[in-house]
Amino acid sequence: MKVSTVKSIDEWRQQRSEYFKQIKQKIEQSTKKDYDVLSYFTFSLNMDEEGGEHLALGNYVIENIGSQPITGPYICFKFSDEHPFEFFGKYTSSNSNGNEQSRRQAQAEWERIHHSEQKNEIWLKPSQEMTINPGEQLSFPNFQLKWRGDMPYKATMLGFTYSDQKPSGTPAINQFNITGGKAKKEEQHD
Repeated sequence: MKVSTVKSIDEWRQQRSEYFKQIKQKIEQSTKKDYDVLSYFTFSLNMDEEGGEHLALGNYVIENIGSQPITGPYICFKFSDEHPFEFFGKYTSSNSNGNEQSRRQAQAEWERIHHSEQKNEIWLKPSQEMTINPGEQLSFPNFQLKWRGDMPYKATMLGFTYSDQKPSGTPAINQFNITGGKAKKEEQHD
């Protein structure tokens, strides 16, 4: 009788283990969204202690954390009003034409779109049709922000990711914020 009891307990443990495994799979399937994107900035700073030119080198990463492909991705960088940044990145302008556009598109993987009347927005999309499969990433790499540090500054850069599946956009999980600069010294008159 002891052998059958031990065998029954082992069978029960195995059934329980399978049952918990099935529950875990159902929970994972129900919590994983079909279309979900995670986007974020990575950056490094080079600050001039004397108040000269400051530089931020960055990447904007888009990651498909859903279970379905993301098609037609594009991004928007939005800067605070009166920001001090000069923005540089490897992209082509959709206003270009002819051979120069073909040459530039061969060099750039991104294209500037939606030339907004607002000077504080930059809209970009991949130059080629793009699909981000589940678990894959797309990035706008190696952009630069330059600004002078000899005047006080306070600025923010936000990132937003859009796609065919998320036309209303998804904000990045982080943002680029800077505050600083040297106050102007008033000249003293004797």
